[in-house]
Amino acid sequence: MLIASGCGTLSRYKEIKPKRIEEIEIKKALPELRKGEKLTYEVYWKVIPVGIVTAEVKDIVEIEGKMAYHFIGTARSNKWLNIFFKVDDYVESFLDKENLLSIKHIAIRNEGRYHAHMVSEYNWQEKILRFRNLVDGTDKEFPLPSKAVDELSAFYYFRMQEITPGNPLEFVVNQAEKNWLVKIGITSFGKMNISGVGVFDSFVVEPQLYLGNKFFNKGKAFVYVSNDEKRIPLMVKIDVDIPIIGSILAILRKAE
Repeated sequence: MLIASGCGTLSRYKEIKPKRIEEIEIKKALPELRKGEKLTYEVYWKVIPVGIVTAEVKDIVEIEGKMAYHFIGTARSNKWLNIFFKVDDYVESFLDKENLLSIKHIAIRNEGRYHAHMVSEYNWQEKILRFRNLVDGTDKEFPLPSKAVDELSAFYYFRMQEITPGNPLEFVVNQAEKNWLVKIGITSFGKMNISGVGVFDSFVVEPQLYLGNKFFNKGKAFVYVSNDEKRIPLMVKIDVDIPIIGSILAILRKAE
C-alpha cells in the first residue's frame, strides 16, 4: 500500500528544468483578488494521502463600514486518517480591501481531541486584538503591531505583493498573542507540471518565521507559485523537525 501511495504522489507533479535565480523574470501580480476563486489541494503525509484543503475568495462584503475580502478555508482528513486522528477545520477571514489589514478572523478547529471556536477582532485605531475562544470561555486582549494579517489572509496577502530575486518580502502574521515576522525569498525558477491541472511557469519561495528576534527553526517549507498575474500556490512542501510528523505535501488538485 505504501509503495502504491508513493507512486501516486510522485505522478501528481513533475518539476521541469529549474533555472538559476539570476534568470528569473517575475510577472507582475494582480492588484486585486478575483471573487469566486476556489483552490483545492490534496494533502499527503510522507507518501500517504490524508485529506483535502480548500481556500476560497468567497465574496467582497461590507463589514464595520469597510469593504473587505471574505476568505473561507477548510481542512478535512480522509477516512484513513480519521481512524487515527480526525481533522475537520473551518476558518473564515475578513481582510480590508483598501489597506490589506485583517478585520476579523474565525477558526473552528476539531483536531483529534482538541476542539476550539476562536474569534479574533482587530481594532487598528487602538491597536488592540480581542481574542475569544467560545469553547473554553477565554476572552483576552492583546496589543497589535502597526500592521498585520491573520493566518488565512496571509495566504492571499502574499499573492498581491511584489517580490523580486534577492529582495525577500516581509510582513507580520498575527496568531492571537503572537506576531510572527514572515520573510519570503525566492530560491529557484522553472516549470511545474501538475497532473490533471496543467503546466505552469513557476518560482519557488521559502518562508521563514521569526518571533521577536528569534528564528523559528523547526523545519523548512517551500512553496511553488505560478509565475503569472494570479500567483497561484501550486504545491507546498513542509519538512518538520517533529517526531512522527516528518514531511507534509499539499498539491493543487483543482483551480476554479
